[in-house]
Formats: sequence, structure tokens, C-alpha cells
Amino acid sequence: MKIFERYVAQLALGIFGAVALGMVALFVIIDFGDWVRLYIGKPVTDVIALYWYRSHLVFVQLGPAALVLACGLTITVIRRRGEWTALRALGASPVALLRPVLIVAVTAAVAMLAFEEFVVGKSGERADRIMVERFDRWGDFMVVYSPRRWFKAGDALVNVRGDFDASRLQDVRVFQLGAKHELVAWTEAESLTWVSKGVWRADNARVMRFDGAIVKDAVTGSLEIPLALASEVTQLAVGRPEWMPLSVLLRQVELMRALELPTEATRFAIHRRCADLVATVVAALMASLLGLRARLKPSVPRALLEGAGLCGGLFVTGMMSRSLAINARLPPFAAAWLVPLVLFVVAAVMFRRTEATQR
Repeated sequence: MKIFERYVAQLALGIFGAVALGMVALFVIIDFGDWVRLYIGKPVTDVIALYWYRSHLVFVQLGPAALVLACGLTITVIRRRGEWTALRALGASPVALLRPVLIVAVTAAVAMLAFEEFVVGKSGERADRIMVERFDRWGDFMVVYSPRRWFKAGDALVNVRGDFDASRLQDVRVFQLGAKHELVAWTEAESLTWVSKGVWRADNARVMRFDGAIVKDAVTGSLEIPLALASEVTQLAVGRPEWMPLSVLLRQVELMRALELPTEATRFAIHRRCADLVATVVAALMASLLGLRARLKPSVPRALLEGAGLCGGLFVTGMMSRSLAINARLPPFAAAWLVPLVLFVVAAVMFRRTEATQR
């Protein structure tokens, strides 16, 4: 039986590799055809580098779908060859066939998570920068990779126009608001440096205080000002949360809480990364169980359609859960793990029925 399980695992792994490679190649061909006019006259090495990094992103995005399809196809191929019928005659249970497929699914899912954690973050940023620097296509680059410029600090609004570094903010405007949100003071400083909790030093600053539309007084020079802005503001990372490593995302949640910034999207990205791994494995198990239905003849087209349906369902429910989390309809943890939980219950029912029909 161990020889058979090794054979099934090798078959599943081979089909997964072929399907994943085919999906990535298909994307590259279609995307290249869509942007071919942009690449005319550009160095070939730039185009190759762009699609090398993009292929990493596509593999992570389409890898789960390839895994689900591969598991369903593995069961279908074994049944079509009559190998499962022979083993059933010897008294083999469905577990003997499902176990190696599930081991491959878990291994592949963990490998994709590690690939996303250590490779995709750098590849995504490099692909975006190549589009900007080599092909002059900005897209949402400025939105994604520009530091946050506006912060709320108690009853003040802080606008950072310059650069961030580890200790200070450059070219800063501070708007102090009154009880009725009227402007009561305005500070313009070359830089702001954190001194202690609630206190920042404004260098080369100009401070004006207002009484309605009238300037009461003005002060210039370097001085300390009260400002309820956490020092962590200089440590905020830029980039797409879905591409950041988990260690960075976890740190960002702490920083954003200290700065009283919304954390729903970041916390959802953390939970979803692990939840997607579980959902992919359970969906792969469901595809395998669908392929084991005794009352239906094994069919490759049907296995592909069923796998595509499962992947489409995962995509739609994933978008719905993200919307629920970001709009605060559900806690990020609940929104991320709801889909794997439902899939697990459905898979358990399917497994019970498969065991009953295979006896």
C-alpha cells in the first residue's frame, strides 16, 4: 500500500506542477499581448525581468486554484485507469487514496505560504518599480508606496510634506483645532523631533495663534510643542499589505494602534494568509471527494469544471469576507476564518457520504 500511496503522491505533485506552470504561462502570454505596444523599443532584459517578478505574484494567486484542480484530476485519472477498482477489490478504503493526495495538498500549501512570505513581497515591489522606472506606467504606485501624509493627534491635524526617518519628520504643518473645529493655531516647522510622550521639538518653526480670522501672535525659532502623536509614526511601512511578510504586518498593527489608525485591513490580511492556506487544503479535499463519487463515471472535463467551480466560490467568498472585515461588519478574525470553517463542515459531510457509498 505504501508503494501505491507514493505513486499517488507523485502523480498529484506532477499534475499540480503542470497545471500551475500552465496557468502562469497562460497569464504571461495574455498579459504580454495586452501590453506589447508598451514594450516596443524597450530593452528585452527589462521585459524579462518584469515578467520574472510578475510570475512570482501570479503563482501565489493562481497556485491554490492549480492545487484544487490537481487533486481532483489525480483521483479522476486513477479511477479512469482502473487502479482504484483493483484496490477496492482488495478491500482498500478511500482513506488509502485520499491520504497521499491530502499530504501533497498540505505540503504544497505550506510551500506556497513560505514562498509568499519570503519572495513575493520583494518581487511585487520590484515589478511595480520596473513599470514606473523603465516603462513610465505609474498606476497606483504613488498611493501604495508613498508614506502617509496626514495624521490626527488629539485635537490637531499633522501634515508631513517631507521625508520620514527613524527620529524625525521633515517639513511639517500642524493645525490646532478648537472645540468647534475652528483653527486656533498653526505651526510650520522644518522638522519635528520626538522628545517625550506628548512632546515634540519643532526646529526652525513658525507658530501663529488665531482668534477667529485675526492673528493673535506669532512665534519663530526652535521650540517644544505639545502634540499627542506617537513616536511610532516614523516606523510605518509602505507597500501593499497582501505582499508584506507576516512579521512586518504584525508590527504594523501595533504601530497603527499607537497612532489611532484603522487596522481592519491589516489584521484581515494577517488572518487571511493563514485562513487561505486552510481553505485551499479543504477545497482540495472536496475536489478529491467529488472525484470519488461511485455513481458517476470518472471524467476529466467534469473534474476541471468542478475544480473551477470550487475556485470561483473561494474567490467570491474571499472578496465578501474582505468587504465584511474592512467595513467593520465582522471582526477580521471571524471574516477570515468563516470560509475555511464552512468548507470544513461541508467536507466532513462529503467524507461521511463517500465512506458510506464505498463500503
